[in-house]
Amino acid sequence: MTAKEAVRKAWEAGRAILAVNAVNLETAQAIVMGAERAQRPVFLMFSHNALRYGGLEELAALGNALRRKAQVPVFLHLDHAEDLDILERALGLGFDSVMLEEGPLEVLKEARKLAGSRPLELEVEVTAKEGRIASPRSLEAIRELVASVRPDWVAADLGTAHKELAHRRLHLDKVAALASLGLPLVLHGGSSADPQDLEKAASLGVAKVNVATRAFAAFTEGVRESLGDQLDPRKYLGPARERMARWVEALLLGSAFDLPGPSAAGGR
Repeated sequence: MTAKEAVRKAWEAGRAILAVNAVNLETAQAIVMGAERAQRPVFLMFSHNALRYGGLEELAALGNALRRKAQVPVFLHLDHAEDLDILERALGLGFDSVMLEEGPLEVLKEARKLAGSRPLELEVEVTAKEGRIASPRSLEAIRELVASVRPDWVAADLGTAHKELAHRRLHLDKVAALASLGLPLVLHGGSSADPQDLEKAASLGVAKVNVATRAFAAFTEGVRESLGDQLDPRKYLGPARERMARWVEALLLGSAFDLPGPSAAGGR
């Protein structure tokens, strides 16, 4: 099953697939371990910041190795590609899907061309992050942009915030309005999403939920608890990996990510 098929299946069933950011070996392993325990598909994401830290080729090799061995579908996703060169290189290294923030129309159209049959995720509004406030667009403006670029998945500001742990209620009325685009929606900044809204958002068309900060928080708590006066990194990175894996598993066992089996009836 391809990434596009997996997200569409979830969308049609009114459910979502979890997408989690990784930055190194242990965080990537934790994501796959959690998905295997929950027996759910998962997106293993590397962002532009992770690429600066670990290198595109290095992280791509890591992601490809993990998904080959995984007992569940694992899709490799480039999160927030900074430019077309990075996007094209990532696709050449086997990434299953790529995400681009809205920008000059000619750049977005070229990204669509480069992605080919692989999913292009487009963020049509820059969600509040790093001191920036989201710039809202009217539904008609979003519709026009989507028609011009033809992305496979659309992300908009649904009330969350990047790099925050405080829960925020989702703008479910906006999710319902964006459903008229007829495309799977993506929730960015999922760490700040109020858990009670996730199942409803999935039923309205959010088919991919992106998280990073809460997963990293679980990992870091594991390091703090185990570090002590240890000198061997394995003695604290291993427990941190396990803590993050348990967090991923617990989230995936939530109803929003409970995908029906092949014979189960579903639909929005």
